[in-house]
Amino acid sequence: MRVRLGEDEVELLRRLATEMGMMLDAHVADDPVVQRLFPDAHLSPTEAADFRALTEDDLSAAKRSALGVVTQSLATEGNLDVTLQEAEVDSWLSVLTDLRLSIGARLEVTEELMSADVDPDDRRAPALVTLHWLGWLQELLLRAAG
Repeated sequence: MRVRLGEDEVELLRRLATEMGMMLDAHVADDPVVQRLFPDAHLSPTEAADFRALTEDDLSAAKRSALGVVTQSLATEGNLDVTLQEAEVDSWLSVLTDLRLSIGARLEVTEELMSADVDPDDRRAPALVTLHWLGWLQELLLRAAG
């Protein structure tokens, strides 16, 4: 699958990927983004902690691996024009999902907020536009992969 992005889009994705990497490195347990990316799998706190102990390292490694694939794809200067293999597409989709979940958690988005037009006077407007753009990019990749 061929992906072409402009220089500004590449730079935005690079910055977001860098921030995601720093967040994964810091892994602050009470951070809403970390909680969204690594949700509890059980209602019981004890069972959730046990499950987390068994799975979190592998999940974190998978997220880092996918992030590495995307970061490598973005390593060129200027515009991006790259052909992704199937596994690379999966990594891109995973990272785009994680970026969207992260931004959504920070903004505490609701379906109502996501379905409304972005108010340019809203202090969250740049992040909301980015969130919508990431969703659009993810949808294009899904359609092309399907």
